[in-house]
Amino acid sequence: MAIITETTSNPSRLPAPTKPTDASNVVFSKLDSRLKQVKLLTDQGLYQRAFDAIPNNSSDMEVLNCRAVCLMRMGKFAQAIAPLRSVALNMSTFHLRSDIPVHMQINFAIALFFGGEPAGGLDALADIKREDDPQVQMLRARAKAWAASMNWLRRVDWYVNRVAPKLGPTPSSAVVGYLAWELNEASFSARD
Repeated sequence: MAIITETTSNPSRLPAPTKPTDASNVVFSKLDSRLKQVKLLTDQGLYQRAFDAIPNNSSDMEVLNCRAVCLMRMGKFAQAIAPLRSVALNMSTFHLRSDIPVHMQINFAIALFFGGEPAGGLDALADIKREDDPQVQMLRARAKAWAASMNWLRRVDWYVNRVAPKLGPTPSSAVVGYLAWELNEASFSARD
């Protein structure tokens, strides 16, 4: 494997280093070789190269989640909706599937909210019962700040009719989304 010397344009957007846990080591050991390369690239903040290394023809949930998270971290939230929708959404009820890992549900809510469907993102977030999760807290705070920035007529229209203004919420500069190997066993369970 070649050593990568490329740097990101914004190193402050890299996720905070976490101490590997037994759970993350187990997940990493189960990854196929291409996803191990993706992990190495995402750890360096090289999301476009990581996205390009992800298998295109896989229907595996974690592979689709990797594609979506790489897109979100590149700021392409609208494009991240499609791979997560096929995994996270129960098409008969249009609610989140309860049998998928919570980190994928959270990723779907984030992609919807910042991808031009803020009402859908908040509806998905309402189905997730993880108020202690940092990504859930970030999303709720961004939603509150976004609503507060609207003029009073737009805010009433948003709260009453769920009609979002044309200029939707903007994501913060923090790293968003969860990849399976980033889960911290102490604060988050992959199959909650």
